Amino acid sequence: MTARTHRRAGGFTLLELLIALMVTGLVVALVFSAFGLIGRTEDRNQATMERAEKMLIASQWLARKFDGLRPLSRVQGTAVSPFFTGNQAGAMWVAPLPERGEAGGLHVFRAGPLRHSGGQVDLLIEALPYDGALMALDWSQALRQTLVTDVRSLQWYYQDGATGEWSQDWSGRPGYPARVRLVIGDAKGDWPAMVFALPRAR
Repeated sequence: MTARTHRRAGGFTLLELLIALMVTGLVVALVFSAFGLIGRTEDRNQATMERAEKMLIASQWLARKFDGLRPLSRVQGTAVSPFFTGNQAGAMWVAPLPERGEAGGLHVFRAGPLRHSGGQVDLLIEALPYDGALMALDWSQALRQTLVTDVRSLQWYYQDGATGEWSQDWSGRPGYPARVRLVIGDAKGDWPAMVFALPRAR
């Protein structure tokens, strides 16, 4: 009796093809999921970098302007007071424009909130040429620059050099604060506080 050797014909069975397709589909799904995770991570990293850049730009600009503060006086009626005032919303002081040299002349700077519908706030900087202690401030003629956009809160504080105490009101006082602190809050929380020492207090 002649023995027969049974061999499977070349190729795959239907079951093997189905398993292969399932494995391939799983691999493709994992790959696309990984790409999505990478994309979301990159988006988060980009948002973090943009937030840090906004902090750096604001801190450096304000540091230069407060560093250039001029301890001048102004006359209001019969009273003479420092040309500096501040409250929780913002501050006003005199410094040169540009920072180095006097080519641009002295300007009165005012930093304050520009509010939008929806609760968003910008930090607006306004500047008027300084024209002496008796000058009238017409802010409709001011140069304007938006320093920080799309935040939720701006809180200014002023330190009394004699007592070391901080307050949110520096108006009508006989001298300058020792330091100014600004806390900015956005959708992710408060930024690290920016603290600026004023030249007169150093």
